[in-house]
Amino acid sequence: MSANPTGCGHYQMTVRRDDGSTYVADVHEDDTSGAFTTADDTLLATLCAKRVRAVSGLTMAQLAGRVLIGSESTNVRVYDFIGPGAAITKTNIGLTYVNVCVGLNGERILVDLTGAIEYRIIVTANLVGTGPFGLRAVRDGDNVVLFENASIALTGERELDTDWQTIPGGFNALTLLRFQAKSNVAADDPVFRRACVLIR
Repeated sequence: MSANPTGCGHYQMTVRRDDGSTYVADVHEDDTSGAFTTADDTLLATLCAKRVRAVSGLTMAQLAGRVLIGSESTNVRVYDFIGPGAAITKTNIGLTYVNVCVGLNGERILVDLTGAIEYRIIVTANLVGTGPFGLRAVRDGDNVVLFENASIALTGERELDTDWQTIPGGFNALTLLRFQAKSNVAADDPVFRRACVLIR
């Protein structure tokens, strides 16, 4: 959070520390402009290590594998399209993508992509039929695809996992997503048991 009391390039930034305390820093617009250099990177790492040492007493030798900025707890967030224990059967699923969830607007979910750089989608399903099957997650409103695999040549009980993928441009902040599926054989009847998207 910053304030510009004089209307010029001077700002008073309210900074929240990792221990929850805050302080006000006087920063000029010019201090934040220009290229972020290797020297800046080194200074940032040095100051972060210094802060960790001041708070926790850890020496440089003890910093291997430790987080210097942010929390050391996991930063992974999980959003369920379909919760555990469900069983949504898509009888005669068809050749074109349909919403897997049958409620209003495909029971879209609100996902916070703020500050995130990667996503991972995990789907548990019984792929009944011949396939190949297609699965995708799309942005609500314009159907822009976050992820799609249109040629899943598997059948039976499956746990499908995209692994970690880079979030494409245009997906940021709060985003409504829908989960969709299809098959290359219209009469296939896949059963979806769980689907979630992880963000980090």
